[in-house]
Amino acid sequence: MRKARIILGWILVTLVSGLMLFAGLGKVFGFAAPDVLEQMRGAGLGNKLQLIGAGEAITGLLLLLPWTTSLGILLASSFWGGAILLHMTKGEPFVFQSILLLLTWVGSWLRNPEVLWSFRRERAPQSVLKQEV
Repeated sequence: MRKARIILGWILVTLVSGLMLFAGLGKVFGFAAPDVLEQMRGAGLGNKLQLIGAGEAITGLLLLLPWTTSLGILLASSFWGGAILLHMTKGEPFVFQSILLLLTWVGSWLRNPEVLWSFRRERAPQSVLKQEV
């Protein structure tokens, strides 16, 4: 059961990270979908496209690497929160971005539950900290 949880966590995190890497690199190198580019230009972000793309790609990479997961979760949460806010202010649907935010957290927790122990006052039990794959 534990191994299945970790595998499912890796699958979810890899899907989100892969999407962020692909979309981010598309913005940096100019192969992003034309409708995405137009939407960002319409929101006044056209001149920041490469910067946003670089941040998105770096976030996807940090989320994927086990030793930088905590920073990846923080940056991905900020990124998806910004995307949700942008769509909300334009009156557009933001369900997809919300699902990706949820998958980021659930996948990270399934892969490594101790990532979220910082939200508790007491320290993680040694049994959690010593678990290996």
